[in-house]
Amino acid sequence: MGLLAARGFLLALGLAACAQPAEESAAAGVDYAEPGPYAARRHTWALTDAARARTFEVEVWSPAVAWPASPQGMSELLSDPTQAATFAALLAASPADCASRTSAAHPEGEGAEGGPWPLVMMSHCHGCTRFSTASVAAHLATHGFVVVAPDHAGNTLFDTLAGAGLPLDTETLALREGDVAYAHAAALAGELGVQVNPDRVGAFGHSFGAVTVGSFLQQGLAELGGPRAALFVGAPPENPLLPGVEMGALGAPLLFLRLAEDHSVGEAGNLLMAANFEAAPGVAWQVDMADAGHWSPSDLVGLVEDFMPGCGEDTRAVGGGSFAYLPAARGRALTGFVAAAFFAWALEGAESGAAALAEPPSELEVTANAAAPMLRGP
Repeated sequence: MGLLAARGFLLALGLAACAQPAEESAAAGVDYAEPGPYAARRHTWALTDAARARTFEVEVWSPAVAWPASPQGMSELLSDPTQAATFAALLAASPADCASRTSAAHPEGEGAEGGPWPLVMMSHCHGCTRFSTASVAAHLATHGFVVVAPDHAGNTLFDTLAGAGLPLDTETLALREGDVAYAHAAALAGELGVQVNPDRVGAFGHSFGAVTVGSFLQQGLAELGGPRAALFVGAPPENPLLPGVEMGALGAPLLFLRLAEDHSVGEAGNLLMAANFEAAPGVAWQVDMADAGHWSPSDLVGLVEDFMPGCGEDTRAVGGGSFAYLPAARGRALTGFVAAAFFAWALEGAESGAAALAEPPSELEVTANAAAPMLRGP
């Protein structure tokens, strides 16, 4: 969540199923921990919202026929040469086994036949980038989803590095929600190079992004083509520091992914996520990832000092004592599993998704509320 620790912010924000009927997916025993039946490709688009005098880039991941011969360096996702050079230098200076070095998905390659595809809108963390959770986005694309992630201009890593980043407040939240809504409308209109299904739209947000997509869900639930499910990672969508999202208004399938060793939101933030889960008016899951820091789901973990929690060793958030974070690649993979299983069920009705959440990998503890299928836990 960028500069949360320095600012003392404790309650931080931070398809197969599409190609097959849900019952066929369930019968096939889909393994959501593994890539799906497609490859993934990505494209960068520039959008201008004239009504808000706001221009920003979006990244779009979609199913592809085959992977390209070789991956791209992560800095190649940046169209601005200065930003690309800065990112490459940060990556070279960061710990070798934390931030992602390459992206297997890039613009080369043929789009897969099928669709219109279910759509997942993705919102990045405070002071991050549109590709902060690129690995999760690519994993979703292999399972038959389109993922659209805007850069929240003014609230990116490069704005923070320049000392010009927007504050963590409700005005910035409103700008971010507007970015997601505008990119969502562009996707539905077919302006982002791929056809999506307006009846199957979900949202994924990490950190400040969790609050952003909570607001997007709340404002769009009653609209045609609006979001129908949301996954919140590492932050509670309803919280007293960024008011506006009310759990009682989020009558849609929800999943709360808590990071057990989250030093950015702290134990208070994780307890508030649990309270959000308990207050969910409809189907909800809570998933706890062991030995995970705030940046364990991210491709940027360890890139800068503020993104270190999730990379290497640390002291436990509760009780003290040293420990090693789970490997960064594993954190991203577990997040991809959770996202693919949840959205397969929530957007596509694939019972295999709910079944996968009921029997998760050993690093995950899953609790379902009484409204959810495959009830597990107290």
